[in-house]
This record gives sequence, structure tokens and C-alpha cells, in this order.
Amino acid sequence: MFNVFKGALTVLTRKRELFVWSLAFPILLSTMFMLMFSNLDDATAFDPVATAIVADENYDEATAFSSVIDELAEAGDDQLLEARTFATFDEARAALESGEVVGIVSVDADGEPKLFVSPDSGGLGVEQIGRTILSTVMNTYVRNADLMASIAQDNPLALADANAIEEALAHNDATVEVSLTHSTPVQSVRYYYALLGMAALFCGQVGMLAICETQPNLTALGARRAVGATSRGKTLTATLGASWAISFVCLLAAFLYIRFVVGVDFAGRELACVAAIAVAALFATSLGTLLGSLPKVGFGVKTGLLTGLTCLLSLFAGLYGEPCMDLADQIAREAPLLAAVNPAKVVTDAFYSLYYYDSLMPFVEKAGILLVMAAVLFAVSALFVRRQRYASL
Repeated sequence: MFNVFKGALTVLTRKRELFVWSLAFPILLSTMFMLMFSNLDDATAFDPVATAIVADENYDEATAFSSVIDELAEAGDDQLLEARTFATFDEARAALESGEVVGIVSVDADGEPKLFVSPDSGGLGVEQIGRTILSTVMNTYVRNADLMASIAQDNPLALADANAIEEALAHNDATVEVSLTHSTPVQSVRYYYALLGMAALFCGQVGMLAICETQPNLTALGARRAVGATSRGKTLTATLGASWAISFVCLLAAFLYIRFVVGVDFAGRELACVAAIAVAALFATSLGTLLGSLPKVGFGVKTGLLTGLTCLLSLFAGLYGEPCMDLADQIAREAPLLAAVNPAKVVTDAFYSLYYYDSLMPFVEKAGILLVMAAVLFAVSALFVRRQRYASL
């Protein structure tokens, strides 16, 4: 039986056309995704608020306030403001009117900081968020300055205690930041997971070709196997095992490329992802076996059926862009049964459940669905294969 497995493996690896869709296609498409989505995740990242600073004499004399602005504008991961200095208020206002900055910060003759922003257009856009940040910064500074002035007036000796000053200026957090997901959701990862779902279905070509190679009326190799000493059951088992091995290797190579070359996050659960790939490869083998065992259907027609089915199911897995992803989510909400019987969607959700949920139960559920569907397809394929009879070879 091992010799049959090794022979089937050799025959399939010599079919170079199999690796076009099973291996080359997901790698090329993931590279295209990497170029297309290079700025997608950064689009929702926070950028420092562009702020016009009127650097006149009043601002220079307000050393405490200017030090706060300089610290908030210091380059780094926690940079809050992008300070742009202007010599006069008129120059700063021109920058505000042209949209170069979100607000103007200045200091009047009495040493009081002032904030000027453009009229609120409503909504929750970037400009509105910037206005809110600037307003919070100014209000916090004014409140702390008034507090320090009150302390200096009521108890000047308290200013000598640095710990007391720090405690007075400290703001206790009213909320605690917690994560409801295993990893911070990133929009682009779902498309790569959907790509793996499509690649899994395309690997069905390996199983389809493998089962066709065992049919005596289609290939000379199948005819020789039919009259050989090895039973047909062992031949099919070894052939399907070779098909699963090749599908698994192709999907694993695509996964490693997406993980380490493209840099897609799998939430540190790479070992569980390998298990998902093994299950997806088994389903791909069962799908190819079913199509390959269809009686009285040519190989070209079978290939067309697999390609059309893969492209159609990938549509409802959300592979083809944001509208398709929204459609896939809507189907999952309103018709969960349809989403559960779509193998491309199930494979996609298996990876996403590892990325999104702390518990492994959602992943186990998706893997179980794939295993059940694979068992059903293998059972139907067995009925087709058993009923095939040949008058001569």
C-alpha cells in the first residue's frame, strides 16, 4: 500500500498544472493584497493633530505653556500634536482657513492661552476628533494652572512637596481598558483568511485528478491499477492520502508565505492554523474526489465545475472586496445556515476565530463542520465509485 501511495505521490507531483492554482495562485494573490492593503490599516491609525502655534513674544514669555506644547509635539509613539509655528496670528489663520491645520494656539497679552478652531461641520470626522483633542489639551492646562494658582495662594509651602503636586495634578482613570478579543481587530486580515479559503477549494483539483487517475476508462495508469494485485479499496485510500498530502503542503506553503513574507497576523496561534490547514486540505480532497467520481462527465467539465464553484463560494466568503465582505457578514447574520454550508466561508471563519476569540471552541466548531462535510462528500463519492462498471479495459 505504501508503494501505491508513493507512486500516486510521484504521479501527482509531476502534474505541474496542479500547482498553478493550488500554490502559485494564492501566493501571487496575497502579494497583490499586500500592495493593495498597504495603506488600509494605516487609514484608521491616529495621526498627530496639525496645530498652528503663534510663536510671538507672548508665547515665548509663557514658558510653562510652551513647554507643555513642546512636550506634546515631541516626536514618538505618543506624539499628540504636530506643531507648526507661525510668526503672526494672520499667517496662522490663513493656514486654518486653507485646511492645513485643525486649530490655532496662541497666548494673549495677559499670558492666557487661547484656542481658535474652524466651525464644526458635524459628524465624527478626523477634524472633529482633532478639535476635541485640542480642546481637551487647552482645558486641562487651564484647569491645572488654576489649581496651582489656588494652591500657591492658600498654602505656598505645599508647592515644595513634589509628590503632593503630582498627586494633585494626577487624573484617576474612571475606566479600565480591556480587550474583548484575542487580538486587536485589523480590517485587512479577513481578506487573507478568505484567500486561504479559496486556495483550499482550488486544492480540490489535486483530489479530482487523483481519483481520475484511478479510473480504468480514463487513464492507462488506472487500467493497470485495476488489473493489479492491490485491491481497489487500498488503491483509493493510498491515492487519496497522497492527494491530501500534496494539498496540505500547498496550503501550508501559502500560509507560511502569508504569515512571514506578507506579515499577516494570526494572533500567535500558528500551530492551530496548521491544524486548520490540515482539515481544509482534507475537505479539498473530498470535494475533488466527489467531482472526479462523477460518472459520464469529462475531465474538462469537472475542472470547470470546480473553478466555477470555487469562485462563486469565495464571493460569499467576502474575498472580492468590501461590498462582498459586507454581503458575507449579512448572510452570516440573517441566514447562518447558508454560511455554515459554504466551505470557503467556514475555512475563512476558522482562521478568523483563532484571531478574534480567546476561546478555541469557535475554531473547533468550524473544524468540525469541515470534517462533517468532508465525511459526507467522501460517502457520496464512494457510492459513485462503487457503481462504476467496465465492460472491458
